[in-house]
Amino acid sequence: MSRKAKILLIISGLFTLSMGLSNVFVNIFLWKKSSDFIIIAKYNLMHYIFLPFSFLAAGWLSKKKNGVWALRIGVVLFILFFLLILLFRDNVLEYIYPIGILYGIAAGFYWLSFQVLTFDFTSTNNRDTFYGFNGCICGVANAIAPITAAYIIESNKNMMGYSIVFSISLVLFIILTLVSLILRSKGYGDKFEFKRILSKNSDEWNYLRKSIVAWGLRDVVIYFLIVILVYKTTGSEIALGKLTLIASLISSIAYVSEQKLIKPKRRLFSLHLGAVFMFISVLGLIININYATLTAYMILNSLFFPFFMVPVNSAAFNILSRSHNESMRIEYIVNREFALNLGRIISTSILIVLLTFVKNQRILNYFLLFIGCAQLISLYFLRKIKTWQE
Repeated sequence: MSRKAKILLIISGLFTLSMGLSNVFVNIFLWKKSSDFIIIAKYNLMHYIFLPFSFLAAGWLSKKKNGVWALRIGVVLFILFFLLILLFRDNVLEYIYPIGILYGIAAGFYWLSFQVLTFDFTSTNNRDTFYGFNGCICGVANAIAPITAAYIIESNKNMMGYSIVFSISLVLFIILTLVSLILRSKGYGDKFEFKRILSKNSDEWNYLRKSIVAWGLRDVVIYFLIVILVYKTTGSEIALGKLTLIASLISSIAYVSEQKLIKPKRRLFSLHLGAVFMFISVLGLIININYATLTAYMILNSLFFPFFMVPVNSAAFNILSRSHNESMRIEYIVNREFALNLGRIISTSILIVLLTFVKNQRILNYFLLFIGCAQLISLYFLRKIKTWQE
């Protein structure tokens, strides 16, 4: 890999470490303040609604300048996010919407730039390798961070631990900003094609976009639900931290294994393996939500998630390379993000409606079954893409 790709891996590791320390516990922090799934869902819904529009703005800026500009803005907005969390700590529920919106905007700028720079700094030959190493680094960061944050939180009384954790994340983002200053990218100087964002484009891309909408139904929605359920079941940040540690270490090993074992001709097999076992991982939760079934879910999902996501991530860029649409990479990435967040918005909105109007104790079990099938629907569309045949 190029020097720029290696710097991008360092940035990704720092970002994951900072978010691993705090992002899990922002949801727990809100839960301890409200004890209400609907509040947490609304907070996350704000992310998904505003994130695509942030991608749009970041895409326009990247075309005007380059992807590094959007990355720096995203990091600065994350710094502002944690400052506001610390400022509004005792009254955070009164500002749940603006805080959720700010997070979505910050994430949009960061992730647009990360994906664009990944495309620019890698090629069809080493993209799987980059994603494999990135998954491994992020897995290690995700293993270290939550358990560290959990010990800090439980070692300090009166919510002071949360303030310390959010402050550490703030410092890490400042360091990340400094690292980003050494990253250079050529100016694109192209016109931002708004029509490409909502147009059908090629048949292959259309299938990919449909698969991404389906995947969005599950994606991070199941993550914030599981985090809250683990804490609700155990009542302990340490228990959540330990489970996250185990899951992240398994995920890290799985990413390396996927990168070593799954060559281009085996990508379709990898997709099937990941999709089927991710569905199996939720079956225990449908029967009963307890510590054992939550642990089984986290282990199985962590083990097989990389086998599904690495080929999917590579496919998006490989389609662009094959169709010689590299100059439109930003528009296609924004297009993909609109599809992903459409799925997230649909899924989270359904959850809010169910929790509001359906008074059934097993409603979360049924909802987990619904989103647990999402990757199988995604797989149906992914099978139609020709890139697996190469």
